[in-house]
Amino acid sequence: MVGVLLLLLLLMPLSASATAQLCGADGNYTVNSTYQSNLAVLAATLPNNTSSSPQLFATATAGQAPDAVYALALCRGDFSNTTACRDCVVASFQHAQQSCPKHKGAIVYYDYDPTQQPGCLLGFSSDDGILSSASSLTGNDTLFQYWNQDGIPGDPGVVAAAVQGLLNGTVQYAAAATERRFTTAFMDSIGSTIPTLYSLAQCTPDLSAGDCTACLRRIVGMVNATTSVRVGGRIFVLRCNIRFEANLFYDGKSMQRILSPSSIAPAPAQMTGKSMYVCDEQFI
Repeated sequence: MVGVLLLLLLLMPLSASATAQLCGADGNYTVNSTYQSNLAVLAATLPNNTSSSPQLFATATAGQAPDAVYALALCRGDFSNTTACRDCVVASFQHAQQSCPKHKGAIVYYDYDPTQQPGCLLGFSSDDGILSSASSLTGNDTLFQYWNQDGIPGDPGVVAAAVQGLLNGTVQYAAAATERRFTTAFMDSIGSTIPTLYSLAQCTPDLSAGDCTACLRRIVGMVNATTSVRVGGRIFVLRCNIRFEANLFYDGKSMQRILSPSSIAPAPAQMTGKSMYVCDEQFI
């Protein structure tokens, strides 16, 4: 099953997108096989099912074991164009077929058009476990991370506390959002050095509020003292994801305002500089 693999994917700077994939470990199918036909059925139907759902989320199964294919797709909650959501899932299937030819399973994070539209997630496998939320709750799943290489100006301790406060607050609002398990938020600038920070959190809508909270808290816990002072970062697994930036990156107005922790006080300006991590992504 794709989900039992753990991948820490840190990409070199990209100019336009953050598209990434993990090819599954559940074997290959043969050309013109029943499995390939079932996968083609999902590639033709899942994009429409996802974009037509109020939650921009869908799961599907095609065929019978041992040739059954299981899949899920999720468009980011700030998609304002359902056609673009559909096209993103279509492009994800195409990307999987090009990058993981003949693989029975794959997980794809696809930045459909980062200058105009949000991205989407796609997962498919020969193992029905991909439709279970258990792996994302236990940590036995595929993990992608991206981090900007620049530091947020200001005292590192103050910046880290602000980012953690922002993400923790965003998690609470996303888990409480009953329809899409999605929210966007911001925290006002602190003093004259730390800029306004923006965040996003999302779970697959089939998770309960408790499971969504657990999934998001697990990945927020991966934001450490080094990464929390970056200008931006994102962490996502198949069932939930977070992102924060020092610039507005999502569509529409912020859904929530998170107050800065009361313990934070403005500090003298100080640049954290570039991290020693070289495998980072520059966000647009």
